[in-house]
Amino acid sequence: MAREEERFLLISQWPENSIRNMNPAAVPAPVLPDVDEIPRMRKMLGLTQTALSKVAGVSQSTIVKVEKRQMNPSYEIVRRIMNALEAEMQRQSKKALVEQVQTRKVQFIDAKISLEAATAEMRHFKFSQLPVFHQGRNVGSLSDKTITDLILAGKEPKELSRIRVEDVMNPPFPVIDSKAPVELAASLLRHYNAVLVTTRGDVTGILTKSDLLKLL
Repeated sequence: MAREEERFLLISQWPENSIRNMNPAAVPAPVLPDVDEIPRMRKMLGLTQTALSKVAGVSQSTIVKVEKRQMNPSYEIVRRIMNALEAEMQRQSKKALVEQVQTRKVQFIDAKISLEAATAEMRHFKFSQLPVFHQGRNVGSLSDKTITDLILAGKEPKELSRIRVEDVMNPPFPVIDSKAPVELAASLLRHYNAVLVTTRGDVTGILTKSDLLKLL
């Protein structure tokens, strides 16, 4: 199989990013993907473990241990590695436009439906996060982590039928024009789980970090 075909196959199988819940009352903190994504992103970007260790400012042995899950890395170590990977991604995609990498089919949920119904939709479409709309307006977002946190806090699954999405949703995803450079979208994705894409004011797509790898 040719190198480009291998890359396309890997990209098509790329999983959705894991979600970190955001506090709407504060400035969003950088959202870091699962550690499992580090070796996949590194390989897709064509970086060796040695090269990544140099640009990230950590030892090669640390990269090896992180990728093999032989250590529980600190936030600072993961941040350095992800910053290095994102910088390389931006370098390789500097001239690309958002419309080239967006996912055009946007699935969303209504703010007025129950959390139980929203959970069923997310499970059906195999999404870990979805934008929330109401009467055509982008009003929020919902992640599987938000739902999981409610259950861990003691909410019974049957109670989810009495909770509306609008009561627990996170702030809405930011919006970017389809003709904007991917580099700008990548900077937004440092703080948000996804970015909605618009064309002439209408929502026409959605972008996550995994979509950026379509450029490779």
